[in-house]
Amino acid sequence: MHRLVDAHVHGVDFLQRVLPADELQAVLAGPDGPAGVVLFGLPMKKKWAQSEPRTPHYYLDGNDPCSYFPLTDQLVADLYLQLPDDLRARVAPTVCGFDPTDRLAVEHLEWAFDRYPFWAGIGEVMLRHDDLTNLTAGEHPTASHPALDAVFDFARRHDRPLALHHDSASAGRPAEHEYVPQLGAMLDRHPRTTVVWCHAGVARRIEPHDQAALVDELLDAHPGLHIDVSWSLLDRIVGPDEDGRSRQVDPDWVRLIDRHPDRFVLGSDSVAQLDDLRPLHGRLSRLVDAVHPAHRDALAHGNAERLWFARR
Repeated sequence: MHRLVDAHVHGVDFLQRVLPADELQAVLAGPDGPAGVVLFGLPMKKKWAQSEPRTPHYYLDGNDPCSYFPLTDQLVADLYLQLPDDLRARVAPTVCGFDPTDRLAVEHLEWAFDRYPFWAGIGEVMLRHDDLTNLTAGEHPTASHPALDAVFDFARRHDRPLALHHDSASAGRPAEHEYVPQLGAMLDRHPRTTVVWCHAGVARRIEPHDQAALVDELLDAHPGLHIDVSWSLLDRIVGPDEDGRSRQVDPDWVRLIDRHPDRFVLGSDSVAQLDDLRPLHGRLSRLVDAVHPAHRDALAHGNAERLWFARR
């Protein structure tokens, strides 16, 4: 298995229950553990209402809404500070606990960066996100919302990557990429901000057609844009093994990564539990094996180290 930096690990779940520090420490210290971890919170919390007979654990568990939860950043900071110094150097904590439709959202970033010096980035910011968008109380976020201009500017001033989840399309119109112009407009307004597009617009019920070709065009047009291969995008490119046999790695995405080898990072998108890291990292290693040998180190760890670790 390749030396990997896992660029997408959530330190809390959707009830804001925190990953135990000793579990993260054991994974990092283990012989098969990742070389580094980018540690996100989650910007919203799922409600458990009296109408639901069972405690939810995920945003899809029940019909109750989610609401923005700024304390998630303090929870991530506390988790990070519990690690020993040698392992702390291999973890890049990020800030995400703000409402991206609030024009005062940047004040939350200012508070977080004033309180702690170690933040390595911003994200995962949840914009359009399939069913989570419909379940989150308040105004629906978009990639071109004016509240985000100050967030993009803040990321540029502090030289920190900004990780966004923004679906390319709605579940009913996956071929139309109707939400991509919103992202393109924001990238045009902020060409000097480093942006990581989590899952490249692909979600559980949203698999737009010709997505690799679309991503290719966006990478050509926006030098600061990077792509996070995790969650549903990983399933699309390197699906789970079937009947004990490994599925072929999608050749269109292999060609795309080889064309832009400095623009992709890899992640598990684990949510406050690390039991499934080994099989997920195995699938990520299969993708690394599929690209040109000259690009493997950059894909496996070099790009993530440059984005989140070298800037601190």
